[in-house]
Amino acid sequence: MKSNDIIRPFEKSLFVQFGSTGELQHVSTLRLDQGVTFIRSGNTIEARYHDGAGEALVVERFSSESLATTAFQNLQAALKRYARVRRFAGFWKAAIKWGFAPLMVAVLGLAVNMAATRAVGGSPAGGIGAAGAASMVPLPNNLGALQQPIARPAVASPAQLAQAMADGAKSGKYAVQFSKGNKGTLYVFSDPSCPHCQDLEPELDKLAKDYTIYIFPVTVIGGEASSHRTAKLMCAKPEARAALWKKIVQGDDLPNAECADGSDAVARNDQMFRVMRFLGTPTIINAAGEQTPDSIPNTADAINQWMSAAATARK
Repeated sequence: MKSNDIIRPFEKSLFVQFGSTGELQHVSTLRLDQGVTFIRSGNTIEARYHDGAGEALVVERFSSESLATTAFQNLQAALKRYARVRRFAGFWKAAIKWGFAPLMVAVLGLAVNMAATRAVGGSPAGGIGAAGAASMVPLPNNLGALQQPIARPAVASPAQLAQAMADGAKSGKYAVQFSKGNKGTLYVFSDPSCPHCQDLEPELDKLAKDYTIYIFPVTVIGGEASSHRTAKLMCAKPEARAALWKKIVQGDDLPNAECADGSDAVARNDQMFRVMRFLGTPTIINAAGEQTPDSIPNTADAINQWMSAAATARK
């Protein structure tokens, strides 16, 4: 299972669903080319159009102020990203490689359509607007289709994704080598603040006996609460990261200070995650660039069976 809190810009709109943390379970789309401001009042987040017409619309209500603050922060971040990348919307690169300039070109070219699922972190109450947003359209809560992956155009072929993951792991800059095995390779985008990622950890321990596992730390669920810890993690030497990863997944902080290289590594992992439009964490990818289907549970047995079946299908 994956977190279903989704804030996803696509073209000139924003798809919003707080399926995991929201009480109302609203599913909404907002236009980002007409102007909108998000306002947090207590545990409720509202949206108001810039034209001033009509009352503020309720985006979602949460069970605690902490969850509302987190959601508000992530809506802010989505609007800021949209405003920042609008002028780069014409760029497109077919091949995605895990490097400096090439990755950034791909990110800028695709960022208008980035997927974002974020949470955790503090932000003061208030509102923030973007030049572009409006027309919220609540959708029925019981649409069966919403339980399936949301259709999206292909960003990269499995072969391109596989090469990008292999390059990122080989560089030693972006990943935690969790284990080394001879049965295959797994790449995992994981957020230490994500409950489903935490649940996956004992399953990864089982898989580690047979598989080479690389963890790419991201902050798409934990926001700032994850970014500080993951940046410190990625400042450590590669051989020390696996043990430190265990600490931060358990909620511990690390004593060392953040460094520019660590912060940059995590930021690039976040950008890769959004460029590829992954829907939630953990996201698990094999060496062929194939992602685990949403229909299988994140258990060692299920993942092992999927790996075996995928290998057989490629023969």
